[in-house]
Amino acid sequence: MGREFNVADKLMLSKIYKEHQLFKELDEMMDFYEAVSDRAIYFLPSGTKEFYNYESYYFMSIQGTLDSIKTLLKIARINDAFVLVRKVFDDILTEIYLDITLKDKFDINKNLYVEEVQKWIESSFRIPSVKNILKAIKESLQTKDLYPFFGWNTYLEHNRKLLDDSVHANKYSSVLLNCNTVYLDGRREKQLNNISIMLNQLMMIQVSFIFYLNPAYLMASDYMDYLEFGEIPPEGSDQWLAPFAQEAFDKYIKRDKKLADFIKNSCSLQIE
Repeated sequence: MGREFNVADKLMLSKIYKEHQLFKELDEMMDFYEAVSDRAIYFLPSGTKEFYNYESYYFMSIQGTLDSIKTLLKIARINDAFVLVRKVFDDILTEIYLDITLKDKFDINKNLYVEEVQKWIESSFRIPSVKNILKAIKESLQTKDLYPFFGWNTYLEHNRKLLDDSVHANKYSSVLLNCNTVYLDGRREKQLNNISIMLNQLMMIQVSFIFYLNPAYLMASDYMDYLEFGEIPPEGSDQWLAPFAQEAFDKYIKRDKKLADFIKNSCSLQIE
């Protein structure tokens, strides 16, 4: 941590850069992943051999990647940060893909676990390409109704190409974004805006799919707390929404009225 701030102090970064809203947004995104990871650990998904919920650690991993993005941006290694934004993109799609694979293929009368997901947990399993993951999300009975709300073939495809440019050094300008002592005449601040837009779009997808597929991860703790103390939970408390989940709904979903209405109408939780 000391080296991070020592390096940052020596860089000629503008006040606008240092105080950019993205740094606060990253903290809020990390807070969400920490909260949903803590809540998911109490629920075991059907279709694996494990006695824990792998998704809890998956969410924790994404939180770590967001923390790494923030660390890189503090020292203006912007192209490296873009590479990790693409990783977040892939990780979110993979999390959704694994979840719907479990839900689509688990059948207690035929098998106790879903082979693809169990193989991924135990050793390795080749995750399909983004194109095939999107095809699975589009066609799955679990997600086909939610799929159309996102611009998979418009802005998300455009953003993916921009992120690929960073990974593969397809543009000289991308290379320059990692040179943190070079004067770039406001281009760094512009890229923070772009990263903010991309991450907020990805968070809209992540939060929407959790609401739709795993609302239990977003329940208020009251219901479980009463049961743990041997008391009868208040009527309807199994539908109460955790404060962190309401905040996430307001930040990432509510601005899209059609999506917000769809989530509220399809989710058993009491969303304000």
